[in-house]
Amino acid sequence: MHIIPDRLFVMTTRNSTIDVAKGIGIFFVVLGHNWLSTHEKNELHTVIFSFHIPLFFFLAGIFLRAPDGILRFAIGRTSSLLKPYFVVLTALGVLKMLGAVLGGSGEAGMSATSYFIGLLYGTGDTIEWIAMWFLPHLFISLIASLIILRAIEAYTNNKVWIVSVALMLLGVGIGSIDDYHHPTAIAASVMGPGRFLGLPWGADLIPITSSFIIFGYLLAEPAKSMKFSLPGLFISAGVFVALHFCFDDTIDLNERVYDSAVVSTMEAATGIYITFSIASLLQNFPSFRKPLAYLGSGTLFILIFHDFLQTRAFDALHYISPYVYLNSIVSLTWSITVSLILWKVAKRQRFLARLLLPTKDASRSEPRSGTSRSTV
Repeated sequence: MHIIPDRLFVMTTRNSTIDVAKGIGIFFVVLGHNWLSTHEKNELHTVIFSFHIPLFFFLAGIFLRAPDGILRFAIGRTSSLLKPYFVVLTALGVLKMLGAVLGGSGEAGMSATSYFIGLLYGTGDTIEWIAMWFLPHLFISLIASLIILRAIEAYTNNKVWIVSVALMLLGVGIGSIDDYHHPTAIAASVMGPGRFLGLPWGADLIPITSSFIIFGYLLAEPAKSMKFSLPGLFISAGVFVALHFCFDDTIDLNERVYDSAVVSTMEAATGIYITFSIASLLQNFPSFRKPLAYLGSGTLFILIFHDFLQTRAFDALHYISPYVYLNSIVSLTWSITVSLILWKVAKRQRFLARLLLPTKDASRSEPRSGTSRSTV
């Protein structure tokens, strides 16, 4: 999972707490794919995955606005979400095919077909860099959330109705998540035998992810104006720790895992609150606020490149250092640093900026800084 740069969401005003929360969130995304977390899927893995992806959908909801209509919104999100998804994975596929041809492999044609069908299918099981499943799914989930909100608000502005619909969606999504653990006929026939979880672009996850987006939309003002509360942090942290101590439940949407409708949802909710609580505290200290906010601003590039960079660095360090924990920390730092460097390079190179960053035209539908909150 945000899973995210500023232009992935419709921004209204700069907010230090939100910036820091995004930075904390993307750090946990990288840590969640680090050896420290992934080996034997230990408790650290369970804790991180219980809240970090719901956090990014919640963040997306905070900035969910479409003052110029859903079509204009979709065009903007195509530029900021789908364009980097297709550009990066297409370039990677071309490089793989060239490598197969130059290496004398006779399977280049079929491999190309499988690769690009998988790219279009757009789930973690069908693409080369798994973490990028988040981008096309966020695109369709944002649009679905807008449609849902507009449908409700066409009849009533009562937030009780919106909350009720969000909870209903969450229940439907959790109840049906096990139905998508089998390969679809199309995916299996084109890409061969394998495990292809979910519908294209993770459409089966929309009830779950749109519910977190809608809650982010509803709680946008409290989240942006949140003040640090020590009792609130202690209580939420106590609940979060107690849930993980008593239960072995977590969430992994890419793997279609939502262990418990009650426990996992409470873990996600308290994890999100803890993140915002800590962010509201750290934003008062420039030594914390600046690096974390910078991390949050480069979220897209960290999301795209961190897993590849981290895995390759960790494997390389294995040959020169026997200290696995040190290697993990170094590879984590390396992946974040290089991803941010690539982001800076892309911003300065016009060609790369056009390929990977939102176009100015696509961003015009976004309210400018300082604009008052509008309805969806």
